[in-house]
Amino acid sequence: MKKSISAFLAALLVTGLLAGGMFLIGQDAFGTSTAKAEAAAVSPSIPADTVAQYEQIVKQYQAREAQYQAQIAQATAQIDTANQQIQQYQSLLGQLQSTGLITIASDGSITVNQTSQPGFLPQAGHHGGTH
Repeated sequence: MKKSISAFLAALLVTGLLAGGMFLIGQDAFGTSTAKAEAAAVSPSIPADTVAQYEQIVKQYQAREAQYQAQIAQATAQIDTANQQIQQYQSLLGQLQSTGLITIASDGSITVNQTSQPGFLPQAGHHGGTH
């Protein structure tokens, strides 16, 4: 029975220490928040013209951000259009290659196979392109 009494007293002591520590921490936090509130009440207020200047600066930054967002949207639309055109060109080149009208070499050069298709007038010494 002495063991259970001593265990109970030890548990009561540890609980009391923890509760006391929590109480002190809570008091410190309360004191800090009270001190901040008192400091804010005592400090001089910011002049209205200074507040207005800061508000104006914020509005300018917001306007710039809106302008940048519009520019980003415009650039994104241009990129999307360019990507669609690239896909169309790739599709056209693929169709021309599959029909045998052109040959695309591994280095990317394109040769027009003029003699293999009716309707083309062969030009000696020319492989497509402009003169």
